[in-house]
Amino acid sequence: CSSPPREIAMAQTGAKTGVRWLPLCVMAAILVTSHSQLVLDDVVEEGSGGGGLVKEASDPMTATLQWAVDNSDQNFMAQRAQRIREGKEPPMKLDREVMDALFGSKISFLQKSVDALHKAIAEGVEDDIVEALEMVEEQATDIDNANDLDRIDGVEPTIRLLSHSSSRVRAAALWLIGTAAQSNPAAQEMLMNYRALPIIMAPMVELNSADSLEQSDPKLLAKTIYAISTLLRGCGQCIETFQSQEGPHHLSKMLSIVSRDTTAAEGWLPVKRKLVALVGDLVMEEVDKTTVAKIAEHFAAVSPKEAGHQDTVSMSIARLLAGGDRELLEKSMQALINVMSADARAADAMMVAGLPDVVGVVVKNAAERMQGGEEDGSWEEPLLLGQQLLQSWQNRSQH
Repeated sequence: CSSPPREIAMAQTGAKTGVRWLPLCVMAAILVTSHSQLVLDDVVEEGSGGGGLVKEASDPMTATLQWAVDNSDQNFMAQRAQRIREGKEPPMKLDREVMDALFGSKISFLQKSVDALHKAIAEGVEDDIVEALEMVEEQATDIDNANDLDRIDGVEPTIRLLSHSSSRVRAAALWLIGTAAQSNPAAQEMLMNYRALPIIMAPMVELNSADSLEQSDPKLLAKTIYAISTLLRGCGQCIETFQSQEGPHHLSKMLSIVSRDTTAAEGWLPVKRKLVALVGDLVMEEVDKTTVAKIAEHFAAVSPKEAGHQDTVSMSIARLLAGGDRELLEKSMQALINVMSADARAADAMMVAGLPDVVGVVVKNAAERMQGGEEDGSWEEPLLLGQQLLQSWQNRSQH
């Protein structure tokens, strides 16, 4: 049995894993870090008949893998694989102590990223701050890391950066917050404790005050809607605060602005998609149904006066449906279906906005594309959604 490389010897000292398991842990860890690409180009066999000499690997990672292979009990591994296939034994979870000893713990990498963020903020270089925020965001995709952010002083500086003078910095900070909050009730609660929602909503409020897209950054607004969406999803307290901050009003007014501005560049398309998706998602939330009902009532407004600005949600979506983007059409029509399901009055608002005629055109165009075999049937979903809406309006008119 050959001597283990220095990295393995350190892991053996720092972990209590059995000797039999250690080579297997090492091989699995290396497979993970190398994306399952075993490249042993430093290992060559000389001679024939399988009895040649094996050249020592010079690369540390390859040497570690070579040691793991040489010191594995092949019979034991084959027997265990058979037992796992037969369901007689569960797959082994890698021993965390070995992984940490070999590659460092998740929290150590997160701490380094947060330290880099603090350093970049102190030095005040915009590119460095954005890069550091993106590094932390990548770590925050792991839910444990997201929940550790506050403990290692990563949340407060990020929230402060939401008010930075650079829209790039603000967008990066919003991206990080949205990622941390995604499907993470603990992070949602933490952000609410920081009273972060009004600051997150600020770019949307600023756009509405300007009443124009001319001076606004679509990337910043896209990240704003993303962060709002992930923070509100499944969080009753968040939705209640959104309602108290006039969130539905700001959301519907922003929808009106982006739908009216025909000069908007293609860069605004992701914003439009996210806006209509948020409208549709909010009214289907199962938490705090009283507040959700109030939000649905606002989105179902029949007249602009009732909506509190120049357009109802139905009017804004009618304009968006005039475009040809398939994904926007799908999200817009799904939003209409959801709002009508949440508040029956929405059907009247949609009639007033002329949506039956608009959706009729969408259905006709989608059917023609389907008949022409365009894009492998990708227009089937818009066709089905449009037909569902038309049928709902027809049923309502008959009653």
